[in-house]
Order: sequence, then C-alpha cells, then structure tokens
Amino acid sequence: MATFHLRVLTAEKSFFEGEVDRCIVRAATGDVGILPNHTPYLAPLGIGGLTIYQDGKPRLAAVAHGFLEVGGNQMTIIARTCEWADEIDLHRAEEAKRRAEARVQAQRSQKELDIAQIKLKKAINRIRIAQK
Repeated sequence: MATFHLRVLTAEKSFFEGEVDRCIVRAATGDVGILPNHTPYLAPLGIGGLTIYQDGKPRLAAVAHGFLEVGGNQMTIIARTCEWADEIDLHRAEEAKRRAEARVQAQRSQKELDIAQIKLKKAINRIRIAQK
C-alpha cells in the first residue's frame, strides 16, 4: 500500500510523525482528504477532527487553527492545538463548554463575544471527538 510522510506540529511539541495511508483533516472550508502523491495544497485549518490512517487503522484527534501543507508526497500540519481523542479529559472539556456558554451570554463586547464563540466551538469539538 502506498503511503506518505505526515508531520503534525503544535507550539508545544511534535504531535505525530510517521508514514500514513491517508489523512482527513478539517480545513477552514471543510474536511479535506489527503492520499499519497496528492497535488501540492496549502490551506488554513478549522476547528474539527484529524483522522490519521496507518495500515488501514484510523486514529482520531481534535485539531484547531493553523495550516496544512501538502507537497512532495508529504504533509505538514502546524496546529495551535491537537490532542488524541482518547487523551481528551471529557470533564474538563464540558467545563470549558459551560464557561464559554456563560461568556457568550454575557455579550460584553464584540471582541469578547468572538473569543467566547471560538472557545465554545473548540470545547464542543473536543467533546464530539472524545465521544467517538
């Protein structure tokens, strides 16, 4: 089976590096599937899932913000946050969701509302990914 090299980096660490069969990730405009020998591609990341397939087996992570680049039979994802589904603290994610919902309801300024809505989306995404 053909593979390509994938690197996933965050500000804190090298999250993942290895050969993969395919990858599905949430770009800003929707989910993007990458296969070996994909055409060069550059896109901003959204808030969503990252599914990495190795030997046909999927592994799911929550990802938010950053960029992805594909070229030369390799893919690099630079994300603000990325965590494996089985490592997400569901209780902590639910607490973050409650805090974000309270901030959205407070509606102090447009900037605070925008930040609260992003935090809410990230918390909902983490809960959704953890429950899969």
